[in-house]
Amino acid sequence: MYINKFLIFSALLLASCGTNNVIKPVTVATSNPTDIQNGIMSSSSLYGYDEDGPNASIAVLLPTSGPAKSVGNNIKTSIETAFLRQQIKNIKVSFYDLSGEKSRRDLIIKDVLNDDPDIIIGPLFAEDVTTLRDAKPSSTPVISFTSDINALGNNVMTMNLIPTQSIETIVRQMQTDGAKNMLVLAPDDNSGKLMAATATKISDAYDLPINGLFYYKSGDSNSIKDVAMRASMYNARSAANTRAREVLSDIINKEHLDGATRTNLRNQLEKISRTETLGELPYDSILFLGSGEDTKTLASFLRYYGVGSRDAAFYGTTLWHGADIASDFSLSGAKYATLPPISDNFVSLYNMVGGKDPDYLSAFGYDAANLSLGMLYANKSKDAYLFDPSGYIGTTGVFRLQPSGESERALRIMELNGSGEASLFKEQATNFLVPLYSINISDLQTVPEKELKTRGVNPGDYIKIPETLRYKSQYRTKTIGANYSSDTEEEVNDAPIQIYASDEPETVSNEEFKPVKLEKVSRKYIDSVEVLE
Repeated sequence: MYINKFLIFSALLLASCGTNNVIKPVTVATSNPTDIQNGIMSSSSLYGYDEDGPNASIAVLLPTSGPAKSVGNNIKTSIETAFLRQQIKNIKVSFYDLSGEKSRRDLIIKDVLNDDPDIIIGPLFAEDVTTLRDAKPSSTPVISFTSDINALGNNVMTMNLIPTQSIETIVRQMQTDGAKNMLVLAPDDNSGKLMAATATKISDAYDLPINGLFYYKSGDSNSIKDVAMRASMYNARSAANTRAREVLSDIINKEHLDGATRTNLRNQLEKISRTETLGELPYDSILFLGSGEDTKTLASFLRYYGVGSRDAAFYGTTLWHGADIASDFSLSGAKYATLPPISDNFVSLYNMVGGKDPDYLSAFGYDAANLSLGMLYANKSKDAYLFDPSGYIGTTGVFRLQPSGESERALRIMELNGSGEASLFKEQATNFLVPLYSINISDLQTVPEKELKTRGVNPGDYIKIPETLRYKSQYRTKTIGANYSSDTEEEVNDAPIQIYASDEPETVSNEEFKPVKLEKVSRKYIDSVEVLE
C-alpha cells in the first residue's frame, strides 16, 4: 500500500535525493547525534528537497497473528504511527504477517525479496532474521529486532538492546565503586554462558578479577540453593564459627580469668553466636547475570548462608528491568544497568494511537521507521547514514548501528533501596564522543565454572583470647577451606574440611577436657523463598 495519510498532531515536509545501493562502513568524525525521536529532520543539508519523493519501497516483516501477534502488532502500530506522522511521497510500504510454520515464513521472505525493497524492517525472531540474512542481496539493508548477535551480518542490523552491553556498563560502575574482586552467578543456558563469557572478557579489560564463577539452573530452587551455599563458602565459614565458639566457650568455663577478661570473652562469644558463619569472603561484589526472579532467589539463599549486601555489593544487568525486585529487602543497595525511560512524547503519541503505553520493542519500532525514512531521504549514502558514528537520539535515548549489525545504546544505572521503586543512580550518556563500549563480543568463548580462590578462614583470626592462653594446644586453630593457586603460590585443597585442636595431625585427647555443649544458633531472615534444612 502507499502511505499518504496525515495525523493532525504533526507533519514534516520532506524531499529526496539519490542513494547508493551498496552499504559499506565509512570513517566519519563523531559529533552530536541526530534527533529522530519526533520524526526525521527537514534540514536541506541532511535530506535535500524534492517534492516528488524518493520513489522507494519499504517492507515490514512482523508476526501479526499466532502466538507472538501481541508483540508483532504493538511494533506494527508504532511503525504505522511513524509513517503516518510524516508527509511521505512515492514510498511504498508493505506489511507482511511473518507467522505460522517455518516453510510459510520462508516463502514470505522469498516473496519479499522478489519485490526488491530498498529497506526491510523486521523480522522479530532470530530464526527468521537468519533466513533473511542468508537469502537477501548484500545491498539490501535490514533493521531487525532480534537480540541474537549470531543472526546479524550481511547488512542485517538490530534495533534491540544487546544484553551484553549492560555488563560492560555495570562493570564500569563496579570499578568506579572501588570493587576489587567479584563473584559471577549465571544461568546454565546459552544466554547465561554468553553473558558469563562477556563478563570474563570485560573483567580482564577493566582489571576487575573474577574470583569465582558459578552456573545454576534458572528457576530451579535446588540448583540455586546449592550454588548459593558454595558461593558463600558456607561449610568452611560455618565450621570456623563453630570452632571459634568452642575456643571461647572452653576458655570461659575452664580457665581462671579476671572479671574484665571474662566479660570480654563472653561478649565475643555472644556476638559470634548471632550468626552461623565467620570470616571474610574472597570477593567484595557479586554480579548477577540472570533474571530478576532468579536474582531474588539467589539473594535469599545467599542471605540464608550468611552473605548479604553488607558483605558484598550486589550488581545486575538489564535483565532485572521489569522484574518485581524493587521491594526485596535482600537486594537493597543493589545497582543495575538498564535502558532510559521511553520519551514522554512518544508515550503520549502511542497511547493516542494504540490506546495503551508502549513497551521498549514498540519504541524501537518507531525509531526503526524513522531511521528507514531518514536513510531514503538523506543527502548521503546509505552506509554513511545508517552507520553514522555520531548516532541518533531516539525514543529511548542515544543509539547507533555498527557495521557488524549490533546496536549500541547508552544505559543508565538504577539503584534498589527496598522502597518499591528503583531510584536513578547515574544518568545515561547523551552522545558517543567518548566510546561507551570497548568489547567485541563476536569471538567469545564459553568459560567453565571457576571455583572460589580463597586462603580459607582461620577462626583464630576473628577472636581475641588472652596472650597467655594463645599457645595452649587446645586453643589453637587451623585454616579451614583454603583453595588458592597462582603462579607464585600453590596448594589447592579440595580435601574435606578437618579441624584440629593443635598443629599435630590428630586431635588432642585429655580426660579433663570436656567441651561445653553449644546452643543452636538462631537465624531470622526475611526471605521470599522458603528455605528448608
